Amino acid sequence: MIKRLCVALVALVALHASSVTAGPSTLAGTRCDNFFGQHCLISLSTGVRMSYFELGSAAGEPLILLHTDTTSAIEWAWTVDALLAINPSLHIYALDQRGAGATGLPATHTCWSKPNLCITQQALARDVLAFMDAKRVRKATLVGHAMGAGAARLVALLYPTRVARLILSGTGLPPAVAAPQSSAPLGASLAPLGWQKMLEAKGVAWPVGALHLRPIDIDPDAVYHITQNWDISAIALPEMVALIAAQTATQSLATWGVIDPTPMPPTQPEKLETLSVPTLVLWGSEDAGLDQASQQRLIAVLQQAAKANPYMYFYWKQYGVRPPPASHNKHDADDIGHNLSWDAPRQLAADIDSFVRTGAPTPDRYRTDAPGDIHQIVVEPGVAVIVSSRP
Repeated sequence: MIKRLCVALVALVALHASSVTAGPSTLAGTRCDNFFGQHCLISLSTGVRMSYFELGSAAGEPLILLHTDTTSAIEWAWTVDALLAINPSLHIYALDQRGAGATGLPATHTCWSKPNLCITQQALARDVLAFMDAKRVRKATLVGHAMGAGAARLVALLYPTRVARLILSGTGLPPAVAAPQSSAPLGASLAPLGWQKMLEAKGVAWPVGALHLRPIDIDPDAVYHITQNWDISAIALPEMVALIAAQTATQSLATWGVIDPTPMPPTQPEKLETLSVPTLVLWGSEDAGLDQASQQRLIAVLQQAAKANPYMYFYWKQYGVRPPPASHNKHDADDIGHNLSWDAPRQLAADIDSFVRTGAPTPDRYRTDAPGDIHQIVVEPGVAVIVSSRP
């Protein structure tokens, strides 16, 4: 049954057509005001033909939503549904970033042969600015998740006059001394999915022969296997995870960043202490990849920025109360973690709306009903763990 559902979801994502409504929209005349319908497309000065969704009120305050890696704008569907129910006056753009969803890569030799040099934080940030220019958006609130948070941070640092405020999840600050590079074989993180063995059994060289294949080209059960080994959330509703996995299954492996033999370019120091726009950071206590120490480092740098820049202030808010499982297995998670837009979309929407309207998140704590129903998010009024530069 689950595998049949996954096959149906692949077809849904591939066709970009359904009668399902993602949420309220007052944006008349657009073709892309439904996450489960048609995308809009626009050519950018960066060489990207970008797909996006546009929802809400054309006269409203613009928000630009940036997804994490190996997903697409579809991950925001549930958050936007809740957000527009709260505040239908917002003007929301959800972008498929380069190589994701219905957005391709620029038609250059580098992007084709060495995608790791093409899909960088700098390139993603340039695409966001180019999108804003093409849509004549003078200033917007940027909402980023993980990879999208990195792009949003960079736009705010390089072009602060174009950013009204930042809202970031799934982000942190690494230690000053980088950890040694892993000696694991290229693409080792994909090993549980079994795609290398499947291709090599057919005489396809790994990884070069797989670089521009999609998971669904390799494995007819790709969506099911992705839900078990890649796009994992024990907290989110299973149908939500399956739909996100269906999108992942149609995304070229060139964009995953794990099998291109070209090393990722070194990242330049961000100098977040120079950040000059109001910033909200949201962190899930069961984020296995971003521990409390990464958050303390980020908070310290944001405190520096708030002291140095009179117009900058920040809030940091914790979701969940329980630590990651001792097994380090995401299937064993019982509280909110890395993917807030999957685990707690309505609560994330409440904090986004509150920060846009009032300059602060809600004071409410969000956690699962563990050890009872982990799909049930409990709202505890006024007791959230919040750190802020404001009194």
